[in-house]
Amino acid sequence: MSRKTLTAINPANEKVVGEHDMLDEAGIAAKLDKTRHGYAELRQLPVSERARRLHAVADLIDERQADIAEVICHEMGKLFRGVIDETKISSAIVRFYADNAEEFMKSQPKEVPGAQKAEVIREPMGAVLGVMPWNYPLYQVVRFAAPNLAGGNACLLKHASNVPGSAKLITQLFHDAGFEEGAFTWLPVSASQIDDIIRDPIVCGVTLTGSEPAGRAVAKTAGDEIKPSVLELGGIDPLIVLDDADIDKAVELAIAGRFDNTGQSCAASKRLIVVEPLAERFTERLIDQVQKMRIGDPMDASNDIGPMSRKDLRDDLHDQVKRAVKAGAQLETGGEILDKPGAWYAPTVLTNVAPGNPAFDEELFGPVASVVVAEGTEHAIELANHSDYGLGGTVVGQDVKRAEQVARRLNVGMSFVNQPTTPYAQLPFGGVKNSGYGREQSEYGFGEFLNVRTVFVAA
Repeated sequence: MSRKTLTAINPANEKVVGEHDMLDEAGIAAKLDKTRHGYAELRQLPVSERARRLHAVADLIDERQADIAEVICHEMGKLFRGVIDETKISSAIVRFYADNAEEFMKSQPKEVPGAQKAEVIREPMGAVLGVMPWNYPLYQVVRFAAPNLAGGNACLLKHASNVPGSAKLITQLFHDAGFEEGAFTWLPVSASQIDDIIRDPIVCGVTLTGSEPAGRAVAKTAGDEIKPSVLELGGIDPLIVLDDADIDKAVELAIAGRFDNTGQSCAASKRLIVVEPLAERFTERLIDQVQKMRIGDPMDASNDIGPMSRKDLRDDLHDQVKRAVKAGAQLETGGEILDKPGAWYAPTVLTNVAPGNPAFDEELFGPVASVVVAEGTEHAIELANHSDYGLGGTVVGQDVKRAEQVARRLNVGMSFVNQPTTPYAQLPFGGVKNSGYGREQSEYGFGEFLNVRTVFVAA
């Protein structure tokens, strides 16, 4: 019987750009056995040596920027310059953990009555399985791998099936930096094989970035095994435009927040909630700017929008747009599949969007901006929080103190003022409600899969 493969198809032209063999049960078992040995060696390394290797990873990301960008661009259609930006935040995250590993792993002495000595220490626990998505193929991997490798945990990567070339390239980065097979291991497997991997004794926890159904399935298996999990799931993030906002600036932020990565981001500004006095001018300006966006080859630096990552996801988005219009939304521009090979979709603006409409209630994972009109600031906050999701949120206004007060009232994991939700190595990333739980990045993302041990010596 022939071995199953993962096939990468360029969404810009539907050409096959790579095929990679998948692992069968024996192959998975061999990888997990290798991880048992790799973990045993990794945890014994001095923290300084793990940090040195992470610095090497960051350096390699910077050195191989163009190669990384070309592979990702061809596999999932991201603009070339967008991948360059992704490499920059990725190397920054790796360096953050390399620079802070020794401080984060340092024992913490405590003054406790009756103790000659009392301290809290952090220890690795095994291998962490990362189930990663295609939309940020490098960034999503390093933000789970860097803190775990710094802490002494091995990493197992189950990447999205449409970016196997990216997974192979990323794995080579870690291997070349000294985190060899067993310390960092790619598992080219199907989603149906994840449960058995989670149940393997070497796996101490699992982190997933992806859809809500996928998150629920992984969390259930992890719960059955009494293993920790971190979930970063969907989002229908609001961007509130207050009545004192500068229109041009607000539209600029809305365009960046909604259409970056062709709108394929969990933390994109999917609901543009505009306070009524500005709604008409904001919408007119937004439509004008969206209609000027250049659509084309993601390798061409002059283009603003590339293809979506897959045709099936493009078709799902188009169905959502059609249902939104049927439910009362007004199609202002776009809303059509482009007539050429690939997963192309026209940048779209919907207005007259309100709760109950698919464009308000569902996550539209693509280049579709939904404009929602609020009667005032309180109504805008109410609309923003009227969602089962709570990943990030943005508030735009010239009175920064007032805008911050509004941002703090959003029921989300990340609040931004006058800037779309943006990852920073120093700040935790994650959400509330159906957007998931746990955090990645910063010191808060460091200890999610470490054993925080109490050591007490009686006086």
